[in-house]
Amino acid sequence: MRDHTVVVGFGTKGRSAIRTVCVAGLRKEQVVVIDPSGKAIEAARAEGFEGVVGDATRSDVLREAEVQRAAKIIIATQRDDTAVLVTLTARQLNRGATIVAAAREEENAPLLKQSGADEVITSAGAAGRLLGLSVLSPAAGAVMEDLMSQGSGLDLLERPVTKAETGRGPRETDDLIVSVVRGHRVLGYDDPAVGVLQLTDRVITIVRVSPPAERGEQRP
Repeated sequence: MRDHTVVVGFGTKGRSAIRTVCVAGLRKEQVVVIDPSGKAIEAARAEGFEGVVGDATRSDVLREAEVQRAAKIIIATQRDDTAVLVTLTARQLNRGATIVAAAREEENAPLLKQSGADEVITSAGAAGRLLGLSVLSPAAGAVMEDLMSQGSGLDLLERPVTKAETGRGPRETDDLIVSVVRGHRVLGYDDPAVGVLQLTDRVITIVRVSPPAERGEQRP
């Protein structure tokens, strides 16, 4: 395989991550799952994904999943120390892939970054912030939960700037643009550095997605 997505861990976090990338258009046959549990890999294969049984901290297991050829690597292990070791090994095998790792505790996020992760998502911290937001503003919490549910309701979408949008401000377009990706920088829509949109930019927008039933699709 080449330019595929490798997901380490087929627990709740791993499954949710896979569903999200598949809803966004990734084909199931382009996903390889690594998990030490044979039952977890059986479940992954039953859903149409490729699977490798083994310890992802071992380079031979990662090579079996062809991590060295992957475009994206999602690390969703149960333990933060395991995530660090997997990240280190995966980054040694593949210098160019985008690696996103989950951490249970925020104090371990810097270590994962140092190990080679491009982005670190702190599950406990994210859940706590959502709980706090829901207490302060139930409506705002509901909107955030909607954004986190991929494929229906409100979704975040990253896309290229169109020719028609080039030379216009982020608030002068038809879509609700929240951020502009320019080179390696992510700029808020109101950042003075944005100025006007450029053809080489990418934008992150909030869009409304109809449920599959309304689009005439069958639910999986």
